[in-house]
Amino acid sequence: MITLSRKMLGALLGLSVGVSGATAAGCSSNAADGQDDEAEAQEGELRPLERKAIGKAVDYAADKTLRSRLEELESSRKARRAAAWKAVGRVLAPVKVADPNVKAGDKAATVPVFRTWYGKDDFERMFGKMYADRTAADRKARRPFTATDAKRAFDWNATALGSSSDKDYFERIQQVKDDTSVQGLGGNHRVAYSPGIFSHLMGEYGSLFACLPKLDANAIKPDEEPISKTNFAPCFSQEFPVDAALVKMSWYRANFGAERLPLPTYDTSAKTLKAKMSASDADQGAWGKGVGTADPDEASIYTVGMADGTKFRMPAMHLVTKELREWLWITIWWSDKPNEDFGADRPAEITNLDGPWKNYKMNVSVSYEEKDPDPRGGFDGSLGDALEAAYTGVGKPSWASNPYLEKGAPNAQSNCIGCHQHAGTNENSESILFAPDKFPEASRTRIRKNFPADYLWAVTSAPERLAGVIDDQVKHYDQVDR
Repeated sequence: MITLSRKMLGALLGLSVGVSGATAAGCSSNAADGQDDEAEAQEGELRPLERKAIGKAVDYAADKTLRSRLEELESSRKARRAAAWKAVGRVLAPVKVADPNVKAGDKAATVPVFRTWYGKDDFERMFGKMYADRTAADRKARRPFTATDAKRAFDWNATALGSSSDKDYFERIQQVKDDTSVQGLGGNHRVAYSPGIFSHLMGEYGSLFACLPKLDANAIKPDEEPISKTNFAPCFSQEFPVDAALVKMSWYRANFGAERLPLPTYDTSAKTLKAKMSASDADQGAWGKGVGTADPDEASIYTVGMADGTKFRMPAMHLVTKELREWLWITIWWSDKPNEDFGADRPAEITNLDGPWKNYKMNVSVSYEEKDPDPRGGFDGSLGDALEAAYTGVGKPSWASNPYLEKGAPNAQSNCIGCHQHAGTNENSESILFAPDKFPEASRTRIRKNFPADYLWAVTSAPERLAGVIDDQVKHYDQVDR
C-alpha cells in the first residue's frame, strides 16, 4: 500500500475553495464562475478532441415564467426550492453525445446537459477565430457579432480538431470504455457556460472592451444609478439573456494509482447550522475540514475518468441562471446522508435520473433579503429544522452556502448574490469577507445600485477572465490592422 504524506494527500484531494465571484452560493474565493484560491488539477480542459465527441453545447431550457413569480419565490422557500429542483433537473438531464461511436459499454453514451457546456478554452478558440476572420474595417468599427455569427462559431468549434489529427481523435475515442470514461470527455475544468452566456459576450464584446479601463480604475461607483430601468450592467448595452446559465464545479481526486483517496464529509443538520450561523464553534462561521471521510463509488457520486486513468469526483456544483433578473442562485452537494435536511424534499424527477444525483442535497437563494415569514419555510422534519436554524427573519439577509465550496470564515453564513454584486470591481473574496463594516452580514447586504459585470466574476476576474480573451484579441488586431 502506498503511504501518502499529509502534504501530498492535501494536494491530491484538490480541495476546492469557493466563490466570491463564483457561481452560485456564498462568498468564497473568487471562483464560482471565475476565481479560486487553491489550485485544483486542471488537466481536464475540454479540448477539440473531446468537444468533437460531445458536440455542440446544449442550450439551457430556461423557465421564462419565473420572473413573473419573483414575489412568490422571495416569500416562500417551499416554492423557491421546488423551482430550484426543476432547474437542477434541466441541467442534469442526460443527452446523447454527438459521436454515435462513443459507447458506455454496450449502451449509447450520454452526459448531463451541463457537461456539454463550454469552457474558457472554447471561448478562446471561437472568439479568436471569429475576430481573426473579420475584415480590418469591421474590427476597427467594433462591429458586433450577430446570433448567426455565434451559431457559425459554435458549429465550427464542434468539429474542428485544432492541431490534432483524425488519428488522434480515433485514439482518444478508443480510450472510452464505460460511463465514467464517457463523463471524462468533459474534462474536469471548473466553470462551464451555456451558449447563452457566450453568445451574449460575443455580441457585446465592443461594449465590454470599451468598459475595461473603467473597471481597472474602479471608476464605476456603487451608488451610480443604472443605465436604464432595464439595464443595471454598465459594461453591456443590455443584460444577459434569460437562457444564460453557468455552473462552477468542485473536483476532488479519487485515486492515486491504485490507492483510493478519501472524500471529506459535512454535516448540514440544524445543530451544525446553528453553530455556524452564530460562529459559536471552533470554525468561527466556516465549514471547516468536515466531520469525517467517505469513499463513495462511481455509482454514488458523479465521477469522471481521464485518459490516463486518473479519476475525479464532483462533490459540489453551483448553478446560476438568468431566469430571474438578478439571477437564480442554486447550489448542490454530495452527502453521505442524502435524504436528510437539504435532501429531504428531493423530487422523484431528480432521484430517478441517470447517475448518482439522488445523493445530492440542494439549497437556493433568489434575492438579498429573506421574505418568507415562516422560519421553517413550510417544511416539517429535518429540512424544516435546518431552514429554521439558518433563518434570521423577514427583511434580514437570505442564506445559501455549500460546505465543499464556501471555505473560510464566515462563509458558512453567506448567501451568493451579496458577493456577486461586486463582480467587475476591484474587490475579491478576502477584501469582502474581511471587512464586515463595509460589507455587513457576511457580505449579504445589498450595497450597489449597478452591477458592472451583471453579477458574473468570470467576466473580469482571474482565472477565467473572459474579458481578457476579448482584450487580447482586440489589442492584437489593432496593431495588425495599422
